[in-house]
Amino acid sequence: MDLDTQKQKNPAFEAMKPVTRTSLSDEIVAQIIDLISRDVLKPGDRLPPERELCKQFDVGRTSLREALRSLAVMGILEGRVGEGTFVSNNSSKYLEKSLQWGLLLDTKRVQDLIETRLMLESQTVFLAAQRATRENLREIQQTIRGIEASLDQPRKFLEYDLRFHLTIARSTQNSILYNLLSMIRSYLQEWIKNSLEDPSTHTMQIRARMSLDEHKKILQFLQTRDAQGARQAMSEHILSSSVDLQTRVTENAGDDPE
Repeated sequence: MDLDTQKQKNPAFEAMKPVTRTSLSDEIVAQIIDLISRDVLKPGDRLPPERELCKQFDVGRTSLREALRSLAVMGILEGRVGEGTFVSNNSSKYLEKSLQWGLLLDTKRVQDLIETRLMLESQTVFLAAQRATRENLREIQQTIRGIEASLDQPRKFLEYDLRFHLTIARSTQNSILYNLLSMIRSYLQEWIKNSLEDPSTHTMQIRARMSLDEHKKILQFLQTRDAQGARQAMSEHILSSSVDLQTRVTENAGDDPE
């Protein structure tokens, strides 16, 4: 099958671009993960043959195989003897894990996420202060009650914390803003988790209570329809929790010369 025919039969193939980064295998991994996260490649889909992939990515077989091997180790792809390489049926679970690994190891990605949250969530809370219905405000208040009731239960705390931010986004009555925040849900979830994790239970509880107070402050501004105050409180909350996350990433980087 020639390259043009392959592109016509497989939209995911058409979406692949020639690689220009220094680490070719890493770029291939990033592109395939992106295709899966956007549902261009779906669980059970078969990837094009190696020869065609090499042409589309403009790389040699060594770089391609290294990338495919990495994705297979992560459980995102699976090879079937005599059939080819397929997107794993459990790829979503492993994809979420790969996003978490990337967040913890990539200081640039952490900085990108901080900037994204500041831009996106400061605007969502600004609009939510103006547009939230009584029911929206009750839902936000319920998430805070859940946070307060689970200060010593990290998993439940994480669930309610995440729900708090998504409920605010939904309260804008803007489906696109809500969908944008939902798109980075895995990153947001890992952010909250790692900003609270600490070997010292006492330190973790201090951070959790601080986070609770910050959430309450945001709710107060929402209830009084103070859009500017809500925006400022959200920005302060994001920057406060980002300090803990950046510290974790720096520790994970260890002796990285960069």
